[in-house]
Amino acid sequence: MRVRTALAAGAAAALLLTGCASHPVGGGDGKAAPATTVPAGPEPRPASGAAAERAAEVAAAWPGSDLRQAWEHGYYPVEDTTEWLPSDAFHSGADKAAYDGHRFDLEAALPVSVSGLTEVRFADGSALTLPQRSARAAFDAIPGGAPGCAGACPALTVTAVRPGTREVATSRGPATVPVWEFTVAGYAEPFRYPAVLPQAGRSLPRPGPTEAGPWSADGTPASLSAVSPDGLLLTGYVPSGCAAVDPGSVYETDLVVVLIGHTTPRRTAPGEACPASRGAAPVEFRLARPLGTRVVLGLADGLPQLPQPARP
Repeated sequence: MRVRTALAAGAAAALLLTGCASHPVGGGDGKAAPATTVPAGPEPRPASGAAAERAAEVAAAWPGSDLRQAWEHGYYPVEDTTEWLPSDAFHSGADKAAYDGHRFDLEAALPVSVSGLTEVRFADGSALTLPQRSARAAFDAIPGGAPGCAGACPALTVTAVRPGTREVATSRGPATVPVWEFTVAGYAEPFRYPAVLPQAGRSLPRPGPTEAGPWSADGTPASLSAVSPDGLLLTGYVPSGCAAVDPGSVYETDLVVVLIGHTTPRRTAPGEACPASRGAAPVEFRLARPLGTRVVLGLADGLPQLPQPARP
């Protein structure tokens, strides 16, 4: 069966704080411009002022909360689980273009689940039964959306689809999760996609008035994007608008990390309007010790944040 799909990837896990757009964009030509990451310094920058007071309120509300109970008993990855590509992806620009354009020749049957359920197994021996994400749903959600090409376009040939497993870092420590392994012609390793989705947005209760109360800000909420392998460097997106984005600061406890962005207003020329689409900029945040099993909470809403990498 030949598949030619131009898909706009859907988003799961709607826990993150958002600015006026999901990624920054360029000038009047409407094309996206890569944002320059604001680097973290060699030492952590502790939070201060009203933003630190708000972060302390968020951290204090976490122990004993329904939020924490859900976080510690559910399935919440603390790494990106969108996809796991082979170490040699991609062999050519044509292969990458085919992948980005979601152009596949599907020459294998997609497995069908009997029960519709699957298990996530944690390092402590416990397990959680969750709805299985079908191979069809995983295939349809392969990140893509790049502009199509005219005429005869190269495609990637999928020759087999099998169930497998992969270890994922979660809020409860390492877990073995089910995946779908897509064998693509010419690649020794499979392309892997999760066969189960995080529970984000389904099971986490909303914070009460105390946790999400008003606050006087000298900082800006940041949305977690990535965690470095050693857990010492986090990347988050900070709403920028027309402002200059400065190095961020962090509030840390034994249980919680809160990321705080900082911006400096930019003087605009008379009659110059700030486009709402300018969005957010990536900022690195250095921690005093590895993140480990600590939770990253939103400064404004007190909700746990899952890594959500920006996609073009």
